[in-house]
Amino acid sequence: MSDVMPYPSMRFSDLTDRQLSSYRDVFKTAVLKAAARFRPDIIHSNHLWLVTSLARRILPGIPMVATCHGTDLRQMHTCPRFRQEVVSGCSGLDGVFALFSRQAEEIRQVYGIPAGRIHVTGAGFRSGLFVPGEKKTDIPTIVYGGKLSRAKGVPWMLRAFASVTDLPWTLFLAGGGTGPERTECIDLAGRLGNRAVIAGSLRQEDFAAALSGANMFILPSLYEGLPLVLPEALASGCLCLATDLPGVRDILKMAGTDWLRLIPCPPLEGADTIAPGYESKFVGDIAAKLREALTDIFHRPPSAESYRELAERLKNSTWQAVFQRMEKVYFTLAASESR
Repeated sequence: MSDVMPYPSMRFSDLTDRQLSSYRDVFKTAVLKAAARFRPDIIHSNHLWLVTSLARRILPGIPMVATCHGTDLRQMHTCPRFRQEVVSGCSGLDGVFALFSRQAEEIRQVYGIPAGRIHVTGAGFRSGLFVPGEKKTDIPTIVYGGKLSRAKGVPWMLRAFASVTDLPWTLFLAGGGTGPERTECIDLAGRLGNRAVIAGSLRQEDFAAALSGANMFILPSLYEGLPLVLPEALASGCLCLATDLPGVRDILKMAGTDWLRLIPCPPLEGADTIAPGYESKFVGDIAAKLREALTDIFHRPPSAESYRELAERLKNSTWQAVFQRMEKVYFTLAASESR
């Protein structure tokens, strides 16, 4: 669903009419076969996009909900040729799960789905996996986790790290990528010498272990829905830096400014391209937040009590809590259908 993935992929915007027809045919066959085999009471799809729209149209008699992850909204803007097809089915969904409140309003406007069918459920983290570990404060470890791409802000983040030479730190760079953008990121990380560890793509258990021992997590994205990696990092006891985006602000309300600091988002052209003339300022803003956070780690490291308070605030962001909110919608639709 993203135009840049950490593995070989094709963009929806590049599909030919013949490829699109094959895409529809294959998924139509698979969806109908699955529905006949499982005879579901409710269908839960992911992404307000082509397959969800298709499933709604070919299975009109089964209650159907879908989760919006944000990339679907982005594709609606970048691939307008699909807009009518997507809306034709998605507008008839019985329920939509949104990640945050502002996204819920955008869904209503873009897809024409009544507000009463849209439910803000958020996204969750594995509470038994992401937990604080031993933290070292002499040389703080800072983790980045995500695609090595420009949309994630990685090149500017790496330039910011290169400018913070008077404070000790180690950067742990976790994530994959492809093409020239990955090459650019790897080259910039290499210039940081032994202060940067290029870890590549990690299993979730290994990523959780890295966060557990880290002091800080950074996510300088230019576009996000509700970045699940932030609650994961917070649950691991990491002070977090993230770009000031709507979904990030919803997490800020829960975590508080002691644990989550916002990096000003630069003016953009399109969904995730920095407007000309603002790149240097973005680098400077990231560097300033890095210095501020490192200083706090040196002089005011988190206490055991602050970890406990944060864990309490994060309870509504576990997968258990998220599923309970979804389950209420399932039962409401099932009861309505039974009548």
